[in-house]
Amino acid sequence: MLDALRQRLAERLPGLTRSGMGLRSALDARYGMLVLRLDWDAEAESIRVAAHIPPPAGSGTELLVWCLATNAQYWDVKIGLDDEGLLVVHADVDADPEGDLSALAERLSDRAETIRELLDDDLAPYLLDRGLGTPAQRARWVDRAETDDDDDDEADG
Repeated sequence: MLDALRQRLAERLPGLTRSGMGLRSALDARYGMLVLRLDWDAEAESIRVAAHIPPPAGSGTELLVWCLATNAQYWDVKIGLDDEGLLVVHADVDADPEGDLSALAERLSDRAETIRELLDDDLAPYLLDRGLGTPAQRARWVDRAETDDDDDDEADG
């Protein structure tokens, strides 16, 4: 199933590779370079789409409150903490190995895009507004916001 999904997702998630019981893709997002993980859970018959990121420099309990509030806004993607203290932006997708793999690939792609949107369009601006993150991260977020705005203007014109 994973190999068939990798083939179906290759166009949407460039560089997608097999890794044990999952798939991995490097994603160049506004937030930063991310490793998008798609991990198969045979017992639950589901695939977890996730990006694990370190908590931003300077963040504290205020960020955790923001994460809880954001969880209420997104029905299909949630934010949590893993055992190592990393933020995990994730979605669990039911995955019947005998089901429609093209439809499953579409759902997985949609969740991956929602994870990227949450990080780029919600988390990065939140952190910028509060002066959180490293100087290099903040510079990237500002630069990428300006680039994204320029791309939007070109698409509108």
